[in-house]
Amino acid sequence: MKKKVWLSIKGKQQTQDQEAEIIELLTEGELYNKDKSQYILYKESEVSGMEGTTTTVKIEGDQVTIIRLGTTNSHLVFKKGKKKYNRYETPYGDLLMSISTKNVDVEYNEEKDPIAIHLDYNMEIDGAHGSRNTLDIQVKH
Repeated sequence: MKKKVWLSIKGKQQTQDQEAEIIELLTEGELYNKDKSQYILYKESEVSGMEGTTTTVKIEGDQVTIIRLGTTNSHLVFKKGKKKYNRYETPYGDLLMSISTKNVDVEYNEEKDPIAIHLDYNMEIDGAHGSRNTLDIQVKH
């Protein structure tokens, strides 16, 4: 059964020589369970620069996967202490991205629904352009 939820999403990206860039988004989404995993689904907006993209956040134990389909296509996997490689499709071409996850933290309410997700990771695109990133998602039921 899908539940309507409100999402507060805050992403922070910091490169070595630049000030941190912060993007915040408040949006409506859906939360549902399937095959022992939990899913949060929402539509991106022009605020994130990915208008026309649907984002799915999959929570599977201590691993979080973010799948984007639409104008931007990506499949990003976050697991503490692991480095994962992904192809990131943009309207301007494909890039090879690596994600080194420092921390994954998911908080749950009494019904075992996620209420907060925190990701802390380093990202490299095509072996360069390294940045330190955090992503915080608050789920309001």
